[in-house]
Amino acid sequence: MANYKDIKYNFTASSNATGVGGAWTLIKTQTVSTAVAAVDFIHGTSSVVFDSTYEMYLITYVMLHPSATNPSLHWAPGDGDFTDDKHSVNYILRSNNTESDVDGGGEPGNIAIVVGYNDSAHSNSKTAAEIIGWRVHGTSSSVSTADKSASGHIYISDVGETDTWKCFLSDCITDGGGYNDEMESSHTGGFIRQTGAIDRFRFEFASGNIDAGSFSLYGLAKS
Repeated sequence: MANYKDIKYNFTASSNATGVGGAWTLIKTQTVSTAVAAVDFIHGTSSVVFDSTYEMYLITYVMLHPSATNPSLHWAPGDGDFTDDKHSVNYILRSNNTESDVDGGGEPGNIAIVVGYNDSAHSNSKTAAEIIGWRVHGTSSSVSTADKSASGHIYISDVGETDTWKCFLSDCITDGGGYNDEMESSHTGGFIRQTGAIDRFRFEFASGNIDAGSFSLYGLAKS
């Protein structure tokens, strides 16, 4: 009889779990190497599938770098365009700064950790792009920021549903705020207040361009 030490790592979802649906499938990746104002994924365009084919979608973005200084990162779902969909969103921000003597003036180091609900980013029935990342540091600050970026993901389900609102969850990590080691973690959850199908989404910064980064769309097959 096998004991725990023999079987503790011998587990796979495909052979041991039930009721977990199908597998994640990579649908489309877009990589930005020259500056663009926005990145769009539109169902039926350039091999993008974003409809009732999959039960849930996962959208990932990796190492996004802005041209401007400290712009927020925005995400916009749409149905034929990006102007009509209404969002109701709660937004929580965690900021962690352990920078020491940023400007060389001899100040003692400091540690600041802030966790809280961000009322300024909360929205109800908003009809514009929704903030998902707070203060992504760009290239024109007095602090060296060539390596600053944002990475994260969004889950959204039932985009092809025509009877109910759609819900989404988002997590984003950014280097921001002007300090060399400040990390800001943004957690967003909300509803797209629309019963019609969603067939597209867009990423953009609040100002400037997306200089670099990679975006991928995955679909989870129905069980």
